[in-house]
Amino acid sequence: MTPTPRTPQQRDRRFSRIRRLTQGLLLGSGVLSGLLVTYIASGAKPYTAVPVTAPSSSNGATATTPATTPTTSPTRTPNTTPTTPTTPTTPTTSSGPTKTVAPPTTVYTPPTTAPVTTTTVCHTSPSGTVTCH
Repeated sequence: MTPTPRTPQQRDRRFSRIRRLTQGLLLGSGVLSGLLVTYIASGAKPYTAVPVTAPSSSNGATATTPATTPTTSPTRTPNTTPTTPTTPTTPTTSSGPTKTVAPPTTVYTPPTTAPVTTTTVCHTSPSGTVTCH
């Protein structure tokens, strides 16, 4: 018992059904992934609060800035002018000399550009033609 052979029209109808199913799956997965990316991106936070701790010096004195201050800093601007350090004094409990603490200073120096040098290479073919690159 062999099945009856299909006509070309029946075969074309079957292929078109499979093609529509494949296109629907592809289009649906693309729309679903786009919606998922949009949902995840809408929940993202643009800035994060970062706690900043004041550095302590090695000689036992502390700096005069508060211990912890939350800040939000989206960009960093370079400091192109050198800052002059201030020297706060912290009195000690003993009758000895006072300790001075200078806060650390950082000066931004932009990178320098290196000069570009090129070399010329010349080739001579057997016919006498000179080609330089």
